[in-house]
Amino acid sequence: MNRVEPLAVFAYAFPHRKTQDFITELVAAGFRDIWVIAAPWKKLLQSDQGAYYPKMLRQPPPHDTRTLCSNLGLNYVECAHDDVAEIGRLRDANQFRLGIISGARLLKRAVIELFPEGILNIHPGKIPETSGLDLFFYTIKHRVPMGVTAHFIDPRVDAGLELFFEPTRIGPEDSPETVETNNYYSQIRALRKFLQQRDDGELSPTLVARPVKNSPMPPEEKRRVMEDFPIWRSGQYVVQQRTALFRACRDGHPEVVRAALEELPDLLEARSEEGWTPLIVAAFNQHLTIVEMLLERGANPNAAGTKGTTVLMYAKTRLLHRDHPDYSILERLLKAGADLQRCDGVGKRVIDYVTLEGDLGLADWFRTQETLS
Repeated sequence: MNRVEPLAVFAYAFPHRKTQDFITELVAAGFRDIWVIAAPWKKLLQSDQGAYYPKMLRQPPPHDTRTLCSNLGLNYVECAHDDVAEIGRLRDANQFRLGIISGARLLKRAVIELFPEGILNIHPGKIPETSGLDLFFYTIKHRVPMGVTAHFIDPRVDAGLELFFEPTRIGPEDSPETVETNNYYSQIRALRKFLQQRDDGELSPTLVARPVKNSPMPPEEKRRVMEDFPIWRSGQYVVQQRTALFRACRDGHPEVVRAALEELPDLLEARSEEGWTPLIVAAFNQHLTIVEMLLERGANPNAAGTKGTTVLMYAKTRLLHRDHPDYSILERLLKAGADLQRCDGVGKRVIDYVTLEGDLGLADWFRTQETLS
């Protein structure tokens, strides 16, 4: 697909990995009228060059930005990112609506306001918890997920309108370098996701509540934080596996359920934010294969939600008033020991709710099961 719209990319006028990768991604996405606004090299205050964990990967250096643009047939302008007049002239000449940051200095409000759609930044951390410098260390210190935040910027650092958070998968034995590298690739996935959502009209910006940004972290604190890396990694791994398990129980992916429980068997009776177990989620969504898998592994057929609602009560919900209901899940739960007489927090049984709903066929089916039990 060739995209005819003009696009401004804020970049660096020297070899820079993210600049190179974002430009090639945008070309691959079909953009042809790309204007790369490249900020020249500038000596900054000395940053912390300390080594806080081993780094073994050796990657080839990125290409020079000017050469890359020339070889790809893109427009290249070397321009300071605070040059409002020059960027305004480029905007007027090309009618940019959207800007994308692959590498940039702080942008002034006057520059941001030149772009009617906004300027996209993909921050390699969770906003607002990791706003500012040393985001890798603040991710661990604040016990937040690793991932990247896609947002339209405002004049504050790492603020504006959040579009989405793209998480980075964490493995149980990942090194800090592995996590950092995988998080970089999350930025590429987030750029692709942004373009797809934009094409589909599904962008939903929400204001970022970011009262302050983090100050640079002292070296001693970084060392203390890295001592906690294994604990943070384990916690994030469990959270991600639990999230994957509940999503699979909801959407009907038995292979994901099996993999999650093989990795972490204790998740069998985990609780979602709503207080549901995996069996409740699978039964409510009528996924028989998953229900059977969970019961075979020992899931409690009488588990209840926060208000005492039993698995049977959840399982009957989507069967009410069906023309040809399939009672297979109800039968499997009863076979596993689900108690028809169990009451919820207000003293009602499953048959009481079915009767109140006026589904006489399902009520008769439950009465038959009572006589058989």
